[in-house]
Amino acid sequence: MRYEPHAYQCGSAASIYFSARQLRGLNRLGDCYCPGTGELPNFSASGAGLDVDRLAYAMHPQDRVDFALLLDLAANLPGPLLKLLLRLFDHAETFQSVPLRLARLGAAGVVYSLYYGFAGPGGAQVREGLGWDAAIRTLLPGEPPMNQLVRDAAPNLVPDEAEITAVFDRARKAQTDVANLNLKQRLAVLDKLGQVILRRREEIIARVTEETGKCASDALLGEIFAVIDNLEYLRRDAAKVLADRKMPTPLAMLGKQSRIWYEPLGTILVIAPWNYPFYQAIVPISIAFAAGNAVVHKPSEFTPLRGLVESILAEAGFAPDWAQVVYGTGVVGTACLAKRPDKLFFTGSVATGKKVMAQAAELLVPVELELGGKDSMLVFADSNLERSVAGAMWGAFTNTGQSCTSIERCYVERPLYESFLALLVTQTRKLTLGTGPDHDIGTMTTPMQIDIVRSHLADALAKGATQHTGQEWDGHSTAIPPIVLSGVTHDMLVMQEESFGPFLPVMPFDKEAEAVALANRTIYGLSACVWSGDKLRAERVARQLKVGNVSINNHMITEGNHALPFGGTKQSGIGRFKGEEGLRGFCNVKAVMVDGNSSKIEANWYPFTTAKYQALDKMTVASRIRGLGGIIRFALAGLPLEQLANKLGKQGRQS
Repeated sequence: MRYEPHAYQCGSAASIYFSARQLRGLNRLGDCYCPGTGELPNFSASGAGLDVDRLAYAMHPQDRVDFALLLDLAANLPGPLLKLLLRLFDHAETFQSVPLRLARLGAAGVVYSLYYGFAGPGGAQVREGLGWDAAIRTLLPGEPPMNQLVRDAAPNLVPDEAEITAVFDRARKAQTDVANLNLKQRLAVLDKLGQVILRRREEIIARVTEETGKCASDALLGEIFAVIDNLEYLRRDAAKVLADRKMPTPLAMLGKQSRIWYEPLGTILVIAPWNYPFYQAIVPISIAFAAGNAVVHKPSEFTPLRGLVESILAEAGFAPDWAQVVYGTGVVGTACLAKRPDKLFFTGSVATGKKVMAQAAELLVPVELELGGKDSMLVFADSNLERSVAGAMWGAFTNTGQSCTSIERCYVERPLYESFLALLVTQTRKLTLGTGPDHDIGTMTTPMQIDIVRSHLADALAKGATQHTGQEWDGHSTAIPPIVLSGVTHDMLVMQEESFGPFLPVMPFDKEAEAVALANRTIYGLSACVWSGDKLRAERVARQLKVGNVSINNHMITEGNHALPFGGTKQSGIGRFKGEEGLRGFCNVKAVMVDGNSSKIEANWYPFTTAKYQALDKMTVASRIRGLGGIIRFALAGLPLEQLANKLGKQGRQS
């Protein structure tokens, strides 16, 4: 059997405790103790060292430092000298050397624990080669059989008041440890998180499709690719975004330095929705963690992914309390908010968002609210027909319409309206339902959302709308086929309220101004899209839409760029998530002014006199004069004032 070296063997794997050189030293040390024979890979080929941070986390800090020194030595010694050193370790008893004995125990203990603990990608190879498996088979949180057992045994199990208090106590204590990691170390953990997610993506997709009912492609794109993309943005740009900034200093403060520092807020409470359960866990956790915060995450009771997020984070090297997950209904979310986190990041409905904000206001807890939407699509007659129809279908039906940025209203310029509607109906009828990789649209996730879809459809049909597709739906099944409607008006619920289902109501318009007015005729303001072959017109229209995000000749792509902020206006939310604004939103933005340690007395300090008042008045008037003349006038006013202030200050000290 041939064993391929893993990434770790080449020193490319990240560790928050050890340098790349020290990791190479661990591989060299490991290969001496576990050289591999026959069917067994050597230590480095097994990738066992991938889990060294798990052991390092549990070490005493001084032991960690000593072990790092040993790894440095192992990395730098020539092979023969390294083997000689290990032979000296073996004869520690003969020399009666306590340091040598401790070094031998530490080195061998770590290597054997990793290798024979079947850690790393090659763990299965080691088990197979030994023909023996000592692994404990007790089911752990995160393993599907245990998840099902927990759901069957205690489906409504929620933490009590004391447990929630303990969660936040641990989070606040752990936050100090997170903040003490430098940004490079935190990003190394997030880089490993990306590796773990990629390696376990099929498991994650299976869990997500099981609990949400979405199709495999929706899960791959929305829950895996988007998460990895966010982690890559943080790896690439977080250092620049969170770096100390030099700011301009006004002429009146000449000689001083102005700075902005971005520091952690503390403990962040994340209350997540049910429609993108993995994405809405990992993305806010990773952004908050990058900024130096600890996180308490409360997933939806409908799609909790119980144990999965904790398992993923632990494998990536997160200490147990850096990011904790609490399960339960909205009652648990309320109890968590009562613990006064340093910020609440909430994603959900407008109704629940208002309740959450009211509670946060009483506690003066800062909030960021990502709420509902009623996104519009404006299609002008010069749009590419096939592309705009394809975009409309995906924008409306992706995730079975259960996305806050789904297209829920489609306005088409009248010359294109009939052909657009005809092609849309034809293509929509080709879409397939199911959760596999060959399916286009999954099922609905919650019973309450099925009720809303049924109500909106009945209301539209009763008021004169025409249903072109989806007539086979029985009004109860979770498998709702995509529904295209025409003849809709703004009197219908489907054009007013968030449907959050596979609807696409289509309505014609005649003038550009009419299209803008129709799009803005809503209490929501999350996102929209404009389709046109005229770029100037598309941008002109986009600027008039009262939303937080606009895509031109596409839809939802602002969400796909993690360098862009995401958020809404009106009742679609407060604040911005992702991008520079989102990352800094999890920070205490600290303004700093630095002055010299001199004997100078500032002009605005005591004592005040008539003469100083007159000098201050001259400087104030001069501050409004622009150009070189203004600078000269300001200096002529400021210098006498400074001299007067220092004179008065010295007189005050002498008296």
